[in-house]
Amino acid sequence: MMNGDLKTLKNQRGITLVETLLSVTIGLALIAAITSVLRESITARDQSADGARLAQYINGVAAYMASQGAVAPATLTRDGTDWLKSVDCGGLQPADNYFLPCNIPNDFNGDYGLGQPRVVFDWSEPRVPEAAITFGVVQRSDGNADPVTAATLVQEINSRLNLDGFQFAEAFIIDPTIVDGVVASAEVQQANLRAFVDLAIESTNFVRLDGNSIMRGTLVNENDSWAMIARDANGVEIADPINPAASTNVNDTYIRSVDAWASETHELAEEAYRVAIRAPIFVSNVRSGAIITKPTCPAPLVERISAVPAGFVGGPAPNDPRYVAGARTRVTDNGASYTVFLDVLYDGESMFQTVPAPPDPASAMGLVNVTIKCSDA
Repeated sequence: MMNGDLKTLKNQRGITLVETLLSVTIGLALIAAITSVLRESITARDQSADGARLAQYINGVAAYMASQGAVAPATLTRDGTDWLKSVDCGGLQPADNYFLPCNIPNDFNGDYGLGQPRVVFDWSEPRVPEAAITFGVVQRSDGNADPVTAATLVQEINSRLNLDGFQFAEAFIIDPTIVDGVVASAEVQQANLRAFVDLAIESTNFVRLDGNSIMRGTLVNENDSWAMIARDANGVEIADPINPAASTNVNDTYIRSVDAWASETHELAEEAYRVAIRAPIFVSNVRSGAIITKPTCPAPLVERISAVPAGFVGGPAPNDPRYVAGARTRVTDNGASYTVFLDVLYDGESMFQTVPAPPDPASAMGLVNVTIKCSDA
C-alpha cells in the first residue's frame, strides 16, 4: 500500500468516527427532547386533574351553602373535605344527599405541599352567605413557594368552575381587592392558593342549580315533597299550604298567556265563584206533588226554594171548568228534598183543593214554577 492510500484510509476512518459521534449526539438530544415533552405532558395532565379535584371541593362547599339557605350552620369553620362526604365513607352527610364523592382525598394527598383545606363561613347576611377557602401555599419539591404551579392550578380550577356554571365561586393567589401592583406582585410570589364562594346572586330568568350554576333544558321534578320553594325578604322559606306534594310555593306567579298575576286570576275566579254559587241552581215548571232534591250549598250559604203558580184551570176535571177564585203553592220540607203542591180555590167554595199529582189525569190542570238557589242565611 502506498503512502497516499494510507492517508486516504485514515481520513475515511476520521470522517466515519465524526459521523458516528454526531449521530449519537443527535439521538441523545432527541431522546432528551422527547423525555422533556413527555414530562411536561404528564405534569400538565396531573395539574389538570388536581385542579378538577380542587374545583369539585369548591362546588361541594357551594352546594352545601345553597342547601342551608338562610339558616346558618352550627359550625362555621370546617377543615378537610370529609365533612362534605357521605356517612358511607366517614362523612357527615346523608348517604343519599352528599356534596362530595368519597374518592376526593381529605388533604389532597399532600400534593404541592397542600394539607387540609379550611373553609370559614360568613352567614351575617342570611340571604347572601359567603365562604372563604384556604388551601395553603403551593410548593416545589424543595419546599419553596411555586407561583408558576399555583397560577396554573388557579387557571385549571376557574376553568372547571366556569364549565360547571359556578360564576360566584373563584380561586385566586392574588386577593381580588388588591389594586396596588407592588402588593399584587408580592402576593404572586407567595403562591398562597385561596378561593371564595359568594351566593349574592341577582335575580334572572334562569333556574339555577344549587343556587349558582345555570340550568339549561327542561326542568322536570319528581318528588314527594316540594317541587319549588321561594323565600321571603328575610330568607325564610314559605311553607304553609296543606299538601306540599309536588307543589310550587311562591308569593305570586305571572301568567304570560293571560297577561295577569296568578293572585289576580285567583281573585277573579273567587268573584266568579261567589256569583255562580248564588245563581239559580234549579228552574223548572213542575206538576203539583213533584219531589225536588235539595242541592248542597257551600257554607255559609243555604238552599232557598221559590214556588209560584205558573198555570191552572178551573174545575175538578178537564171537562168540568169553573171559575177560579184563587191559587196558592205549598212546599213541604222532607229533609233531603222538597215536595211542591198547587192548591186552587174555586168560585163558590170555601176550601182550597189540591191539584192531584201524576199519573192522575187532573194533574194536567196546574203547573208550578220552581226556582232553587243558594243564598245567605
